[in-house]
Amino acid sequence: MQPASAALTAALALGQRTAAHTLRLGGRDVSAQVESWSLDRAYGTDLPDSMRAFSGSSSAQLDVTVTGAGGKSAPALYGPWAPRSSGDVARPGQSVVHGWGVGGTSLDAFRGKVRTRSAESGSDVVRLSALDGAERLRQPARLPYPDIPLRTVTPDSLVLYWVTSCTWVVDHLLRSAGIHTCPPPRSTAIFYAPMHGGLTPTIGSVERLSGLWSFWTKTGAPFESAMDGTFSTAEANYRPAVATVNRTSDGLWLEGWANTTFSNPNTDQILRYRLQYDTGTDSRFVSLEINFLTGTMTASHGANADPASNQRVSWNTSAAMGAGTYHFGWWLRWSSTGVPTVAPVVTKNGTAWAGADQSLATAPSPPGELRAVNLVVTNLRIEAMQISQLAAKPATDAERTLTGTWTKGATLGTPAFPMAVFPAVSGDVWSVLTDIARATLSTVEVDRDGFIRWQDYTRWAATPTTPALTVSSARELASLTVTEEIDACRNAVAVKWQNWAGHDYELAGLTDSPATPIAVAAGATITRSMPTSEDRYDPVPPTITGALSGWGNLIIRTAAATTAPLVRGAAEYSIRREDGTVYLTVRNRSASTFYYHACNLGTPKPSQTTGTPVVSLAAERDAASQAAYGMQSFEHDGAPWIQDGGTGRDVAKALIKAGAVPAPQLQSVEILPNPRVDLGDVVRVVDTTGAQLDTLAWVIGIRTEGSGTAVRQTLTLRGVASNGMPADTGLTPDPPTRPGAPPPV
Repeated sequence: MQPASAALTAALALGQRTAAHTLRLGGRDVSAQVESWSLDRAYGTDLPDSMRAFSGSSSAQLDVTVTGAGGKSAPALYGPWAPRSSGDVARPGQSVVHGWGVGGTSLDAFRGKVRTRSAESGSDVVRLSALDGAERLRQPARLPYPDIPLRTVTPDSLVLYWVTSCTWVVDHLLRSAGIHTCPPPRSTAIFYAPMHGGLTPTIGSVERLSGLWSFWTKTGAPFESAMDGTFSTAEANYRPAVATVNRTSDGLWLEGWANTTFSNPNTDQILRYRLQYDTGTDSRFVSLEINFLTGTMTASHGANADPASNQRVSWNTSAAMGAGTYHFGWWLRWSSTGVPTVAPVVTKNGTAWAGADQSLATAPSPPGELRAVNLVVTNLRIEAMQISQLAAKPATDAERTLTGTWTKGATLGTPAFPMAVFPAVSGDVWSVLTDIARATLSTVEVDRDGFIRWQDYTRWAATPTTPALTVSSARELASLTVTEEIDACRNAVAVKWQNWAGHDYELAGLTDSPATPIAVAAGATITRSMPTSEDRYDPVPPTITGALSGWGNLIIRTAAATTAPLVRGAAEYSIRREDGTVYLTVRNRSASTFYYHACNLGTPKPSQTTGTPVVSLAAERDAASQAAYGMQSFEHDGAPWIQDGGTGRDVAKALIKAGAVPAPQLQSVEILPNPRVDLGDVVRVVDTTGAQLDTLAWVIGIRTEGSGTAVRQTLTLRGVASNGMPADTGLTPDPPTRPGAPPPV
């Protein structure tokens, strides 16, 4: 339930029935002009109406009728043809905030945008219809389509690591709409991994992984949820979205958030970035490591992938020790001769410590491009990992931590529903969120404050014992109908899930080879496009090579001649996919012209021999319920969002628990209006006048109507429990066929 002021709480306790309401259009208070209003909020579940389980999306709608003012009619002020000076306050897309209460005090109940306005000729009213924050999610849904899950999926792969999950997808879709759950990527980010239920980055791509990537938690997360690095080291190799060069005045800012509160205090608490630069003849590695157990930060540089075999420098501080939440950052710059200079910054619980610059000059690096980012986690909880290319080191703690640049607009719950492969999606973001919610028995809603709330089926799988509100026939209940029906019973449940194990991929490619090499002047940028098909996975980033041998090659030379030397440390390049086109962008970071010759990209697709994934079933049944009610079956389609048999069985068990014994339906529950009631609240319903009922129920729908100072509120409820398994004491039920009747011919 929503908190309320002392005045409103007292008015509700006294049974106050005189309504108060507020309405702001475009930030302007027009409360005095409201004639009538209605507000509907409910879960759009596709489960049987009578089951006590619920899922789906909730999008609230406000309908309000306003009158004119100042001697002018409402149509003249607010109609579609009204002057912009007065009419824009009610135009489609305009902001709407509505609240209501009793006793002269109100609570905000709706926040959204005008969808339609209708002015009746010859009248003094304009009718407005508004939808809540779901309207912010109408942009096309787009998901990455990496091939790493297909290359690594096995029957046990989701037990060992989560490449992605439904929670990750929800978070990604919300972020694409500008709704954040943790610090967002910077505008120049070349790598960003939120770590919200999957190791897949939203900027960059996964190349390979090892260790345990199967522990994800909300507890101890710096912002929303976190990857829980356990006693076993987890390691992932990523390709950055942009292959930056080590001959530029720009620096790299490597950062992230970590929490050590739940770490083993007797074991190293390590987080390490390792950058791999391709120089043509070999690779050079820059390793940046923090051990929060000892407060030691170590940087190394050299030709060996093992940081201990290269030149090393270190910093020690108590500011990087002990339990707490940390933001850490590394500022990396390269000299014109290939010498890296590094400085760490750590902020613990709001207090910053900065280490001095140290250079690693023993073995300068030849010119090269950033090929890979390696991430190692041990005994830590991490979130919002990112690398950005910046012209200058962030100067203040606010700049380093992005404080004040974003607002948390959603909450996701504990990461759930690991997936092997990203499904193909279509439609807008809200429709995809609705599909995921229905498939996974989750709920997604926009609350009265405008925040997005995602919760999985565990919110109703456990039977609650404490109500947020009690309504009784003695005072609060105006009407109530209680119904029990066999359609509420589901004692044989099968959940469809998508099984990708055993499926393979085949590699094809895209080639761009201009007839004449293209000159790229100093500081200039070129973009090349290559069409691709929808069944292809995202292309593998290329590396600079001398020939189009195999896939993933980029040829850039100092001159147009095919014998000219390859360019190193000058060409910064990236690839991106938009719908049916792959774009290659090459930027010249040097002072000399170079020439783009050709590129080919590897684009995997599912193998023709293994075909499409298998749809499998996870089944559960309740023998006692079947004995009492007969076989009552239900098949739930969780594909393509449920891709793990264990998860499918968990959902089937939850449905059996919810449906084995039918819970009474509570219909037309009109109560003494209470603006504090929210969807998902548990209320106690006590009726001693007719239904003889005392039970707990979930609120899955609320309709509130107001006119003048009168207000009426009706709830849609689903009982949290039944009246128990039938006993049939003293009864001998008749058989389905008449005893002694001759068999049919």
